[in-house]
Amino acid sequence: MAASQEAIFRALETSIFAFPEMPGRWEVLDFPGVRAHATPQTSHPIGNLVGVSTLTEDNADAVIAQIRDFFAARDHTVGWWVNPSSTPGDLVSRLQAAGFAKGIALAGQVLTNMGLAIKVNPAVTVRQATHEDRAALIRVYATAYPLPEELAAVCTDVLPLAAGGRHYLAFLAGVEGPVAVASMFPFPKSTVAVMQGAATLNAYRGQGVYTALMATRLADARAMGLEAAILQADRTTSAPICANLGFEEVCSIDLYAWGNG
Repeated sequence: MAASQEAIFRALETSIFAFPEMPGRWEVLDFPGVRAHATPQTSHPIGNLVGVSTLTEDNADAVIAQIRDFFAARDHTVGWWVNPSSTPGDLVSRLQAAGFAKGIALAGQVLTNMGLAIKVNPAVTVRQATHEDRAALIRVYATAYPLPEELAAVCTDVLPLAAGGRHYLAFLAGVEGPVAVASMFPFPKSTVAVMQGAATLNAYRGQGVYTALMATRLADARAMGLEAAILQADRTTSAPICANLGFEEVCSIDLYAWGNG
């Protein structure tokens, strides 16, 4: 049985909020009508993120102000994940009125042909990362995205807490050390694989590294019995590559941000 459309869209909209708490490092916050997490030691709109809004016209402004004030007290930037089912319908204009500005435009993309043949550059090798690779993962995540090093460490450590979550490292012939990272985890209670966190060092982009990372993750997801793959792809970087590989865009997701911390 193929992955259901309901499961695919639920993964596209909510998978970024799928990780459990790590005390003192990754908080799952409780605000009315939204899902949220925070990194109390780091100011970044991915580490401090709110979304999957089920707010109403009556309470939206008050909750937006509550969230903004919470992060202002920490002197932290906060991101707001605006997914297709976010409510109320005028959420974006309310966020803008509260000082949020659009940051990243993402394409929600899906692949249901898990047996897709992908041609890869033979100079690129990819393997699943181990605990011994932690320092390398943090270094490449921090440099390739880029991310603050503390947030890169949190992301490295929180992803394996999702059941089946795994990181990957990519290597290029003739280059010492990994040149790219990526991650993947099964979305809970589904047969959907979430492809997340791929980034290549600037000097090695355009050599098929991202494609090799995707091919390996898809093969592993297929071996795990997963029936579809999704990702929220940056329209300026990974989305065109994934479209060429056969991923279909099914929705748009935008990241808005507030604060200067």
